[in-house]
Amino acid sequence: MRRFLAGWFIVLFTACGGGGSDGESAAATSLTPTTVPSITPTLDPNPTPTLPPLEWPIEEGRFGTSGLSFTLPGPRADGGLYLPDVQASYPDVDWQAIDRLYIQAGHYSFLRLGNLPERTETNRLIITNIGGQVRVGGLGHYYMLVVSGGSNWVLTGRYDAQSETGDIDFPGHRGGQFTHTQDQYGIMVDDDFVRESVSGLSVSDASNFEVEYVEIKEVGFAGMTMKTDNNGDAVMDGVLLHDNYIHDTGSEGLYIGSTQAQPQHQIRDWQIYNNRILRTGTEAIQLGQLGGHNEVRNNVFGPAAMDWRAAFQTYQDNNFQIGIREGFLNVQNNIFIGSADSSISFFAHEVDGDETDNNVGVTFESNYFTGIRNFGMYMNNRTLAGMTYRFSENAFGGYHYMRDEVYNHENPGHLLRIANGTTPIELVNNTWFGPQSFTNSLENNGVSNNIQSTNNTNVEPEALSFVDSGLPDGFNYLTLEMWTSVSTLGDKNTVTYQQNDVVMHLGLPYRCDVAVCESGMTPPDHSDLWTALPAFADDVRIVPGTVWSELGIQR
Repeated sequence: MRRFLAGWFIVLFTACGGGGSDGESAAATSLTPTTVPSITPTLDPNPTPTLPPLEWPIEEGRFGTSGLSFTLPGPRADGGLYLPDVQASYPDVDWQAIDRLYIQAGHYSFLRLGNLPERTETNRLIITNIGGQVRVGGLGHYYMLVVSGGSNWVLTGRYDAQSETGDIDFPGHRGGQFTHTQDQYGIMVDDDFVRESVSGLSVSDASNFEVEYVEIKEVGFAGMTMKTDNNGDAVMDGVLLHDNYIHDTGSEGLYIGSTQAQPQHQIRDWQIYNNRILRTGTEAIQLGQLGGHNEVRNNVFGPAAMDWRAAFQTYQDNNFQIGIREGFLNVQNNIFIGSADSSISFFAHEVDGDETDNNVGVTFESNYFTGIRNFGMYMNNRTLAGMTYRFSENAFGGYHYMRDEVYNHENPGHLLRIANGTTPIELVNNTWFGPQSFTNSLENNGVSNNIQSTNNTNVEPEALSFVDSGLPDGFNYLTLEMWTSVSTLGDKNTVTYQQNDVVMHLGLPYRCDVAVCESGMTPPDHSDLWTALPAFADDVRIVPGTVWSELGIQR
């Protein structure tokens, strides 16, 4: 049973507009680390073995039972909730004792929740919706859901009756129900593409937190941004991002770690898994300032670079952008769909003061890459002490060179562009197809300077078979992109589409049904040319028993 703090707090602070004033202004080296960070796993360690393959355990009671809780007021008169210092706003709340912080259901223009408490791993604060769905966005505000401060808190839209989180009418993908889960999560950010350059969820000045069962859609910039810019001393360690559904964003899906000049803090000891990051305008995942031991596993990323002809600037049309400073990064069992420059954009960075004694390197193992318009990978020429890079058991397919449709650019003739001539690099047991050569220095297998390429196979990998993505198996993802009339980058060419090309316009899919859909014919306004398609089902789990069934979302 929920035990709430005195109800007069809610009445009082609702009348006061949520507390305070608005305050707005506009080689054969092992790549296994010798030590693994202590991060509490959140996956069920004992999933029920008798469930059908596509049915997932409910995990009732995941967060234990609730003892003492506090409910925030709902949206104020202008539709927002502004609490930049939630502890100061409610000084009579025991911020170390409550175990649930409830956000009242409603449609918020924005939600600012700052100065969350510092908690411990054994005394986490669960932040969740109550009374229905919390929707943020679509009302014209210049930011959406902004959370800052504290540690060992969980933001979840998961419905769990035993743990008293979420709401029964908004179960998300509970029990493995992934098909057509749009608008079905307890916490949802949906800006309807009302404004450009707004992100869905922004987190700063926080550490050891967890975000799960959150849906973010139709935001003009990134789905999630997580960083504290221009603060090299900030700590953002031990973070868990899993079971989120981010789709149809104007730019990145995940934007983690600052891309500004130093000093910037590291991103350390993160686990990113079981997320659907689908149809992003630029990169699906941008992961920078890496240190410690980071894991990216069992996600589906893409189609990415959907807006490659008209992105906000050049070189923002990759799928996975990496910036590593030290430590170890393991990328395993993911599916990456779509890129216009590079599927992997790999940058190493030397930063004064970083510890290099525990450097291990980077591994990419058993990942699937498809929908490649230029490089499978670009790697810069910076060397970090003690590192090795290993790429094994990966598949690269669905390649067709297209970059010259926007830029004055020649086909490079190879899949992996490796500028690093010092760091030991292993390419082992990969499958690839497309250009003439595997790398810029090796046609396929062999040794070239610091690169050892062994047992790689030049053949088109078998196509992915999704449970119900909304597109047929073997679909050519190079024919799916955001609609634009003109390429605003490169040579700024007008853009036409061919019959059966599929475009996204304001989050909705359309198919060109004539020989050529000419430039300027906006899909919703020209039904004689374009057919509106149903919303994609987005169950991007791989069909059990097929060749790639160990990749992507797993229970």
